[in-house]
Formats: sequence, C-alpha cells, structure tokens
Amino acid sequence: MTASFRAPLIIGAILCLTTTVLTATLQERIDAATPNEIICIGAGTHGSIAINKPLTLIGQPGAEIRGNGAGKVVAIAADDVTVAGLRITGSGLNLSDDDAAVFVTGNRATIEDNTIANSLHGIYLKKVSGARILNNRIEGKTTISPSAEPVEKGIGQSAENCDTTLVANRRGNGIHQWNCEDVLIRGNDISETRDGIYFSFTNNSRVENNVVHHTRYGLHYMYSDGNVFENNIFAENAAGAAIMFSKELIVRGNHFVNNRGLRAYGLIIQSTDRSRFEANELEKNAVGLSFNQCNGNQVIGNRVRNNYIGLKFGSNSDENSFTENIFARNLHPVETGVLEGSGNKWAVNGVGNFWDSASELDLNQDGIGDFAHRELDLFGILRRDFPVIAFLSDSPAAKLLRFANERAVIPGISSIEDPAPLTSRFWKLRAQRIAKAALPSER
Repeated sequence: MTASFRAPLIIGAILCLTTTVLTATLQERIDAATPNEIICIGAGTHGSIAINKPLTLIGQPGAEIRGNGAGKVVAIAADDVTVAGLRITGSGLNLSDDDAAVFVTGNRATIEDNTIANSLHGIYLKKVSGARILNNRIEGKTTISPSAEPVEKGIGQSAENCDTTLVANRRGNGIHQWNCEDVLIRGNDISETRDGIYFSFTNNSRVENNVVHHTRYGLHYMYSDGNVFENNIFAENAAGAAIMFSKELIVRGNHFVNNRGLRAYGLIIQSTDRSRFEANELEKNAVGLSFNQCNGNQVIGNRVRNNYIGLKFGSNSDENSFTENIFARNLHPVETGVLEGSGNKWAVNGVGNFWDSASELDLNQDGIGDFAHRELDLFGILRRDFPVIAFLSDSPAAKLLRFANERAVIPGISSIEDPAPLTSRFWKLRAQRIAKAALPSER
C-alpha cells in the first residue's frame, strides 16, 4: 500500500489519541456527523451500526462492534467509507438474507486492520466497485448455541455433534463478492469459513498476499474475468481453489499446499480460457492440478510435487500450452481420462517440462532430453474409485508397460507426450547461460 493511500488512516489515528470520550451512542455519532468526518471509536462494546454517508471510523484498542445475533453488524450503504481497527462480531445466521459482519453496498469502501469473528459472512460486497479489503483477520463462526428443537430443524447444527457445532456448509464465506469491479483484497488471514474468498461476476480485481486455511474452498471462483491472483497461500482446506467458467486471469506465485481428503484438490481449473497459470506451488494435495474443458491457457513454471495425483487432465481441452513445469514425486504423475483435444502443447519453443520418470539422456548438455517422454496413465479414474488398484502402479508389469510406451505408443492406453522433456540440470544450465551473457564482452 502506498503512503498516500494510508495517509488518511494515519492522520485519523493521531486525532483519535486526543479525542475526548463521548457519551452518545456510536450510531448517534454517525447520524450527527458531517460527511467525510473522522469518528474515533473508544474501547468498549458498541451495537450494530448503519453508515449512510462518507465517513472514516477508526477503532482504538479494545473497541468492538457487536451485533445481537441478527442481521448485519456494520452496514455500509454510502460511497467512500473507511472502517479500520475494530473487532466486529455477532451477525445473524440467515444465508438467504446475506447476514454478515460487514455488509457493503457503497463504492470505494476500505475495510482495514479489523478482526472479524462469530459471524456468518465476514465481509460481503454487493454490486460495488473500488473496494479495498486490507489486512483483516476473519474467523468463521463454527459453533452455535444448543437448540431445543429437533436436530433436523436446527440451523446448520451437526447431527453428530448436536450440541454446538455449525456444519461447514451452513457457514458463510470469509470475503464474498457478487457483481463487483476493481476490488483489491490484500494481506488478509481467513479461516474456519465455508469458502475463504468467493468470486461471482466480479471482474478486474486483484487478490494478493492473503493466507486462507481450514475452509472448504480456499478460493471459490466463477463467472469472473480479468482478475489477478498473486502470492497467496491456500493451505489445509478441503480444496485449495476452484476456478470455473471464467477467462483472461493471471494466477501467479500462489501456494496450494496440503489440501487433503478423498476428493481434495490443490487447484481445479474448469471451463476457463485464455488465462496464465505461472510459478505456483502445488504440493501435498490429493490432486495437485486439475484441468477440464479449458482452452487457450498458458501453464508455465509451476511446481507440482508430492501429490497423490500430480496432474488430472480431462477431456475437451484444447490449445493449452505447458512449459517449464515440474512434475516430481507424485505417487501418480497424471490422470488423463479421454484426451479429445488435439491442439495441446507440452513444449513451447522447444522447452518442455520436467518429469521425474523421464530419461536424463542429454548429449549436447542443453538441459533438454534427447528423446520425447510419454507420461502413461495405466489405471485412470479406477484408482480413485477402487483405491486398492493403486498398489499395482509400481508393479513390475506397470514398469514394463511404461518402458515399452517410452519407445512406441501402446494403442488403447492414454498418455501425455512431451517432445522436449527437461532434465534436472535445465535451470542450472540456463542460469549459467544468462550469467555468462550478462558479463561484459571481451575486446
């Protein structure tokens, strides 16, 4: 964040240090304030508020806005509102009413340095542009008070833990966006929500340097174009991210790590076109990277390692290019299904990908293998429907089939062919060439 962007908050915080504590309620102070006024909120508990004019609200240490368990806690209906430095808790639990700790329908809102807990949705953005969601800690609501009603009538109450547990599917999202534009989501820590960050019909936005953990989907994303996701961590979720029905995205430098379970994925890409997936880490997931019905994407320099299945490449995908990716130490490197697309490229400008089962034969020492590599998928989806079949993957018969397929395509067995597989020394050799080229030339 630039210094000019933070300046109003810094000035407001200084003013708050000299402000006398007032006896009016917070809502009365908001109603009486002039537009663009800075309101300092002292330590203590304050009730739910509605903001209908441009204002800046800055909380002093110990300041909390606590709802009564119904509706929205902070409702922002005006443009150019800032809410910073507060603990915000106690929204309602009605998903159909979009209950949330912070509910925003005004443009250019800034929600910064808050702690949000014990609420349905954390921050809900509805049909807004220019919002800035910065450095908040959002913890989903995981428990509810015991209900006297039968278990099947309780709101999201677990039948197995019928005392207090709020089941994941009945929780809200950490940051929920619908029909938004030009949103910046940076530096937030999100946990124990249904989905960490939710995109729907939200375009031309940035999501960077967030940590999302212990949710259902870290990122749940659909019908949203032209967005950038950089340097986020999605870890310990049921699935790291699901990106669907979208186009022209940049997904770069993210970590999708340790998303576990029978059907868990690091990154699901479904019906997404003309996007760039670059330098991401996909490690220790049930499935590292899943690609299905996608066209015209670039997949560059990703590290897909230590997954149960490294790459799941489905049908009806075409004109996608893969280069400089690392597929290593995955129990099953690929699951291919039926490869109907004919235009997928597994090397770009003579540079393919690293497969740890490929030959290291490289006579000219350029870091690129001398023979094409075929990555064989013997058992396909059978290994997931019948897990015991996985024990056959390293059997002598399977090894023999892979050996044979490297030398000639075996009819009826699905495989991926990389015409220019990389050796383990590729990156070192390239770095040496670049360093040598940068040296001053000798006269």
